[in-house]
Amino acid sequence: MSDTHFDAGPSAPGRRYVALLFADLSHSTELAGAMEAEDYAALLAALRNVYQEAIPKHGGVVVRVQGDGLLAMFGYPHTREDDGRRAVDAALDLHQSVRELRLALPAGRSLSLHSGVHSGLVLIGAGDIERGRFELLGPVPHIAARLSEAAGPHEILVSEETLGPASRFFSTGPPRQLQMKGRDAPLLAHPVAARADDAVRAEARARHGMSPFVGRAAELDLLEQRLAEAMSGKPRSVAIAAAAGMGKTRLIEQFLRRAAARGCRILRGYCESDLGAVPLQPFRQMLQSTGAEAPPEAAEDFTRWIARLAETQPTVVFVDDWHWADDASKQVLAALRRLAGRRLLVMLSTRLAAHDEAIAAAAQTIPLAPLTPDEAAQAIAARLPGTDPFVAAEIARHAGGNPLFIEELCHSAALGGSGLRPGRLHGGAGWLDQLVESRVQRLPPAQIELVRVAAVIGNVVPAWLLSSITGHGEDSPAVRGLAEQDFVFPGEHAGTLRFKHGITRDIIYESVGLHARQQLHRRIAQAIQQQSAAAAQEEALACHFDAGGDAAQAAHYAELAGDKALAASALDRARAQYRAALAALDRLPPSAEGARRWVAIVQRLGLVCVYDPLRSELALSRRALHLAEQFGDAATVARARYWHAYISYSLGEARAAIAHGERALAEAEAAGEARLATQIVATLGETHATAAQYGPALELLDRAIAIKRSHRSGRHTNVGLAFSLVCRAYVLGDRGLFAQAHECFDEALACIGDVTHEIAATTHGWRSAVLLWQGRWREAREAARESGRIAEATRSLSQLSIARAIGAHADWMLERDPRAVQAIVEATAWLAPRESGLFRSLNYGWLAEGLIGVGRRDEGRHNAALALRRARERDLLGVAMTYRALARDAAARRPDAARRYIERAYATARARDSAHELAVTQLCEAEIALQQGQAPRAFALLDKAAAAFDAMFMAWHLREAVGLRDRASRRAG
Repeated sequence: MSDTHFDAGPSAPGRRYVALLFADLSHSTELAGAMEAEDYAALLAALRNVYQEAIPKHGGVVVRVQGDGLLAMFGYPHTREDDGRRAVDAALDLHQSVRELRLALPAGRSLSLHSGVHSGLVLIGAGDIERGRFELLGPVPHIAARLSEAAGPHEILVSEETLGPASRFFSTGPPRQLQMKGRDAPLLAHPVAARADDAVRAEARARHGMSPFVGRAAELDLLEQRLAEAMSGKPRSVAIAAAAGMGKTRLIEQFLRRAAARGCRILRGYCESDLGAVPLQPFRQMLQSTGAEAPPEAAEDFTRWIARLAETQPTVVFVDDWHWADDASKQVLAALRRLAGRRLLVMLSTRLAAHDEAIAAAAQTIPLAPLTPDEAAQAIAARLPGTDPFVAAEIARHAGGNPLFIEELCHSAALGGSGLRPGRLHGGAGWLDQLVESRVQRLPPAQIELVRVAAVIGNVVPAWLLSSITGHGEDSPAVRGLAEQDFVFPGEHAGTLRFKHGITRDIIYESVGLHARQQLHRRIAQAIQQQSAAAAQEEALACHFDAGGDAAQAAHYAELAGDKALAASALDRARAQYRAALAALDRLPPSAEGARRWVAIVQRLGLVCVYDPLRSELALSRRALHLAEQFGDAATVARARYWHAYISYSLGEARAAIAHGERALAEAEAAGEARLATQIVATLGETHATAAQYGPALELLDRAIAIKRSHRSGRHTNVGLAFSLVCRAYVLGDRGLFAQAHECFDEALACIGDVTHEIAATTHGWRSAVLLWQGRWREAREAARESGRIAEATRSLSQLSIARAIGAHADWMLERDPRAVQAIVEATAWLAPRESGLFRSLNYGWLAEGLIGVGRRDEGRHNAALALRRARERDLLGVAMTYRALARDAAARRPDAARRYIERAYATARARDSAHELAVTQLCEAEIALQQGQAPRAFALLDKAAAAFDAMFMAWHLREAVGLRDRASRRAG
């Protein structure tokens, strides 16, 4: 098929997803010291016999027995989805067998094991006398060994990554967090004490994944119809059929609760694979749950028993995992379907495809489709409330509508923190690896190779490229077979295939050996280069050359891809490609040319950072400045320092930005770089504006604007001029010169035109903020929505966060709805991992006011403290608002404190030269004065505030001031 081959078959060494069991004899050193050598040797021989008998019984392989210690592997030569469960079952048997050994021991001594089980990807190599039957490489053996060490006598510690949904089969203790060397996050491990009985298993199965029910309305309605028919005396049978993880059990549990509420008796059981299954197992479980004393033994006995129950009460019989049913259970089911006149509904869940002959066990099959995009979004929001929308979208894309995959990816994202930027979102859950790999290994060998090649190509697979590498086109029977097995489906664009679930592709990709994978990546890159449309595939070329180990080509194409993404205002893609280019350059031999190229790429990355700041990029700009000083001329140094200043500005570090900017300006002027000097002047003006130093800010901005206006051709988007105009506009707005501010915003938008560009998001965002200051809440909300729309299109999380927060604050002012405050909380939290402080005092001020307003006082005061901390960096925009919120909070209990807060609000407003803040603070002081019975003083303040509001066209605030005075006057009269 191709000249790149994978493992010869499932039994060949290489990368494997396995479960590993480490077991050791507890207190073995003390035992050895207390026993004669011959007796201890007999003990070790007995242990080895236990190991050799128990491990193969559960489908495992003994890798190594060293002294009293055991290493066993489950998942080789064939991966099974329940390998983790098999390993835990084997450990339980080992512990029981060792406890039951009858050996001559020193007085007061007993035998016990301590064991650890962990799952994941290992590299299996040939073993020898020292390494055991196999050599196992990777972190998984190390973690399994550490779990064994952490376990106490008689204890089995199993990682959560191994158990997953199989935890229902065991009685487990409270989870423990263990810090493992080489892992950033602690490992969660469960002590397993015993196998769970059937009742506990059923309860756990029902409880697993019980987040709010999402979607499946049509399927639920259909089940309700069948139940109504059954309750009228017309027996019905229904099978819910879908692949693993599609939500069969979740749907059925929702339905069973409704059936129970309607007075139905619920009988439930489940089938198992070859592990511990007994004939008629699901029906025996049903019988046990009713407490019947004389269990039937024959299939017809179970049928008669259920028929009698259905005569006395409407009955629902549910069997989970019917695809593992034994022949006797199938006989019972067939007999139940032949019953007439009984109030009986039989329900099955199965992984069998709807066209499979075995599905005929039920009269009707309901296949479950993937969740719709809206349903997936609801499921993600239920599991990760408040997560940023770009992470949520990436989870949805990888999960492909599979509820189980959504749950696992959300879990992975939660462990990684809210700042997760998924590459491979899948967090390494061994049970999920084994589930996917077991499906792969059931394919014919040719299809296994084909699906692995497709995984190396990517989540979206051009059919021509797959054909070029493997010889199989999209109409090939082998490719059609992958579609029938639910691995791939036709992509959105003609001539492409797509993996149904991105997480499946990721797991398959990681199962491919490193050297085979690198060779494939290089062949794929070369095939793309030879295609006529290669010029449009820079991102793919960068990816494949990078993974193929060709750093020079990877850097070249990643830089091109970054430039193209930046030109298209795709900020996240531009950032990813520029950073990939920098990483690839770092793998090349050092050179002056490489250093200068590194500096140039960081400067383009700075354009992204300005609109979507990320603190880690400050270190990159610092390094770029150092390289420029080593290898560049004076102009290069000035430009590098300028970009370092600009990135510092974007992160809210105004003092550092001003210092670097002033030095860069001197260097640019000395080097005769007039255009660069103008850019630096504009940036210094913008930075002084962020520091509320409005005098020098306006002077510098006006100087830069005049030069940029003189050079404007009118034919292209003028980003620099637009940005300077926006900064000038919000300075004027803060001073209460709203009409002039809106004129600047209009001119800025004219510089942009109809182009979807990140500067447009900035313009609408700042206009919405100025409209908030003016009290034009509805207009502010609309401007914020437009800013958010553009931010989503350009993939700027920072701009989207600000837009959502502004819109939510407008909603709060209009409706006083606590949900609006929570929306600000969530939008602000999106940016916490980025450590960007630019104008963050606004968010904290809105939160201080809103949270205190809805009674979440401690949270409000916490955000107030954050706003005041931002004031140390001269970020003052939210500080006066914060002091007003604190003053209102303190007014009733601590009037002296309230007065101090008001004084500080005035001081902040004067430091900003903010006319609207002064007037709003007068209104706030008047409210407090009236609460304290100081009407004359309040009236004087209201008169001043009303006059200021009228002069600044702040109509909403004016109505508030006039209304407050009228109400106070009526009360006084």
